[in-house]
Amino acid sequence: MPWNGYPRPIAPHLTEMESKAVSFAREYSISSYTSMSLGGLLAGRLPSELQRDGYFFGTYRNNVFFPQLLKKAGIRTMGVMAHFYFRGAGFDAGFDDWRIVPGVTYDANTDRDVTSPQSEKVAEQLLGDPANQSRRFFFWAHFLDPHDQYIRHEGIDWGSKARDLYDAEVTFTDLYVGKLVEFIAAQPWAARTVIIITSDHGEEFGDNGMWKHAFEVWEPLVHVPLFFLAPGARPHRISALRSAVDLAPTILDLFGIAPNPGMEGKSLVSEIYGVEGESRDVVVDLPATSNSARRRAFLSGDDKLICLDDDTRCKLYHLKTDPMEKTGIAKGPEYKAMKARYDAANRSIKDVVPYACKAECLNAPIPKKDVP
Repeated sequence: MPWNGYPRPIAPHLTEMESKAVSFAREYSISSYTSMSLGGLLAGRLPSELQRDGYFFGTYRNNVFFPQLLKKAGIRTMGVMAHFYFRGAGFDAGFDDWRIVPGVTYDANTDRDVTSPQSEKVAEQLLGDPANQSRRFFFWAHFLDPHDQYIRHEGIDWGSKARDLYDAEVTFTDLYVGKLVEFIAAQPWAARTVIIITSDHGEEFGDNGMWKHAFEVWEPLVHVPLFFLAPGARPHRISALRSAVDLAPTILDLFGIAPNPGMEGKSLVSEIYGVEGESRDVVVDLPATSNSARRRAFLSGDDKLICLDDDTRCKLYHLKTDPMEKTGIAKGPEYKAMKARYDAANRSIKDVVPYACKAECLNAPIPKKDVP
């Protein structure tokens, strides 16, 4: 993103919003692709600890998601999604009104749809309900266009390479996010509304020998934006390590609702309003599925440990001096200290065996990397 130093102005509307927001510069997604990241985000827990079927396009059941707690408290819950996967995966638990944009195709191998215009239109329909003027509500829009196939859009041209086309997709999506935020600003309830912008994962462009996303936990895949436009909050940037596991308790806190006892994240509300937060470590969790072996990353300060294959192979990276994760070490006192810290954190993770795909999933090999 431009506010993180990217030289192209690919997201002008988001960039303007971020300049007025409380922005978390070192935010990490819970995992490296949608299924695992969003399951964890909704539960406020790592996906390895959730009841799930174990397949790549995972289905969740019998978990407590924060929208269920909102609904129980009488808060209207609405969502608009832009992929067939969101129909039947369990993410709709606790939503009063859950929409899939019209015209989405069903194809597990690719995503050829252009959906930002429809997402914005449906969002306006849901948010424009006159009843929202007198009630509290939670609304979630998942814009999906920077995804899988990078489709050209008229009037947007950053070049012809994969990264150029992806940047153009971001610019296209930014246009419709900006349009939605402009609609929100014109509503009578805008002044009492918090807007949260984040992402469930990033994208690789050959930096670590892979393309697109999932399967690994490199920085381009899991270091994501997070910022809040909140009434009365002074714009500032926060450099402490934070995780998307914090979003569920944060959103509940904004509504004055206690988190579920099983949630592992911590509310960010006090930090949004200027209280300096404590330093803490972050776990990025990619459980084994039908398509991938387990990966975990552990971040502490400027260091990052990546562990593969149920922790049989780990490497330590110093992100300040090696931001592209090119030179990992697997010995020496620094490595041993970080590995011990990771092992201690790992002991608190209550891994759940998937209820459908079991041994055959947990021993699945990593597929060949998708190179365009």
